[in-house]
Amino acid sequence: MGVALLALAIGSLPAGLASGSFPEPYHRPTELFAGSLGRPKPSPPRVDSLPPEAVVSHQGNDNFAAAILRFPRQAVGRALAFGRSRSCAAVAALLLSGLLNAHRRLCAEKKAALMEFVQSVETGSYHTQIFTTASLPWKTGTAINPLLRAAYLASAGFRVTLCLPWLHPAEQAIVYPNGIVFETPAEQEAFVRNWLLKHDGEHPPFEISFYPARYDLDRGSILPLGDTSRWMSASAGDLCILEEPEHLNWYHLGRNWRRVFKLVVGVVHTNYISYARMYQPAGAGPLRFINTGVCRAYCDRLIKLSDTLQPLPRSMVCNVHGVRSEFIELGRATSQKQLTGGAYFIGKVLWAKGYSHLIDYLAQEVASGKEPTRIDIFGPKTGDDFEQVEAAAKKAGVALQFCGGCDHSDKAVHSYRVFVNPSQTEVLSTTTAEALAMGKFVLIRRHVSNDFFTQFENTLLFETPDEFLSQLQFALSATPAPLTEEERHTLSWAGATDRFRQSIALCAQLAKPPSLTDRLVAAAFGFAENGGYSGNVMRYLSGAGPVTKQRWLHQQQHFRSSKDVVEVVEKSVEVAPPPTISQQQSIAERTVRTRS
Repeated sequence: MGVALLALAIGSLPAGLASGSFPEPYHRPTELFAGSLGRPKPSPPRVDSLPPEAVVSHQGNDNFAAAILRFPRQAVGRALAFGRSRSCAAVAALLLSGLLNAHRRLCAEKKAALMEFVQSVETGSYHTQIFTTASLPWKTGTAINPLLRAAYLASAGFRVTLCLPWLHPAEQAIVYPNGIVFETPAEQEAFVRNWLLKHDGEHPPFEISFYPARYDLDRGSILPLGDTSRWMSASAGDLCILEEPEHLNWYHLGRNWRRVFKLVVGVVHTNYISYARMYQPAGAGPLRFINTGVCRAYCDRLIKLSDTLQPLPRSMVCNVHGVRSEFIELGRATSQKQLTGGAYFIGKVLWAKGYSHLIDYLAQEVASGKEPTRIDIFGPKTGDDFEQVEAAAKKAGVALQFCGGCDHSDKAVHSYRVFVNPSQTEVLSTTTAEALAMGKFVLIRRHVSNDFFTQFENTLLFETPDEFLSQLQFALSATPAPLTEEERHTLSWAGATDRFRQSIALCAQLAKPPSLTDRLVAAAFGFAENGGYSGNVMRYLSGAGPVTKQRWLHQQQHFRSSKDVVEVVEKSVEVAPPPTISQQQSIAERTVRTRS
């Protein structure tokens, strides 16, 4: 068993064979131990003298199990014959020697790549490739923030490629609002660029590409299909930014990002552990383990937006997100005396957003005999929890007014004075930053997720219900302080880009080649997420949904080398069709029961 486990760890071994160089640990097994048997050790064989099956085409695949299968059959046969005639310990020693030699060689290659990248950071000449897990018109943080990051990096003079998920039109109809559907990636790219121009002004051009993906209705998330790194820009290879690295790598099938790019930095957006504890407590522990493992295996460094996220290896905390220029300009143009409205909140009507706390706080006010303070809620009047939240508010007798969905660009919220955000599951609230940029008070909990906002004068903090009610009454009767230019820059995407560039420079200095532990963890995930039957089984058992069946993508040469993202997604939909309307309703009902 020990020898078998050790064999699985030699995923990098064929890379040396593929390069045409045969260092001593790669000699035929009988030759490696010839000296210890009292026989002269032959010189290394020439590449051109080897049989064809001994020359292996690595093709950048880091799957450890596949690597073992590609090991020259002649060498494996001799190793096994030698083991039968001598001992299994000799074979184990051979395999260990190969593992350590490959590890040393790959460490040297990675170290050289990192040193080269550090030099390019000093000159600003590197190409940034950004992969994210969502795209407009789905107005979620991982669709908007990476787009703005790419735009502002381009404005700073950097070469940037943004890679977005491409969904089949049948799944677009499920995900995107108002029935928006695109037939081609070019149509969606045009939509994304027009949205950026309308909401944040003109930016220098940058490249937008797409990778194949599927929508998992159970998770409410978009999952990559196959080897996402294969869809990188042809000119990229310096810096890779993985927006939500754990999400992108839960079912990663293909090359290790750290082998493809000189530096790989993950930006962690979402508190998946908190959501798991709330809705599926039994899954929180395994999810924490998996998130840590994939980040260790596939990222050189990690940037967490706040310290509310789970501990992750090689991570630092920095807010590298900003506020769109339209909100900065709205705040600049609006006089503080024009803020005549009351209190409001913008967000989805989900228990995870802190509605239970908000109702409890306001219920305490009602219980004390005071007139209930009205808070207007701007969020879709749909979703899994809306009816429950609305019923709970009515039962408690609090004055929550549900006004339907909108965002801060809507004129309906411009005159409000106080933004209330009771959530404790946010990593870093974008709507809180937008409200500050517009010159409003923000009333937020004293929590690590809100540490970034404590530097602003208009931030009001609370811990207890009494503090919440006291701060709320103060904000409704006072006038917010005008923002300084320094505060505006700190909130803006220009300021966020400055912090991002500083973080990347620090990541480049601190990054080190993958440790042996990193490679073994990557081996385990690579072995589990392989392109064969066992990979399909593992994905099925772990609930991969529409991306479970990927054997066709790995074994059919046409699709393995295809550069047509539409073709790949259409084939995937043929293999695993999206849910029908009745199935969607069934899944939604099951989700409501689970969350209840």
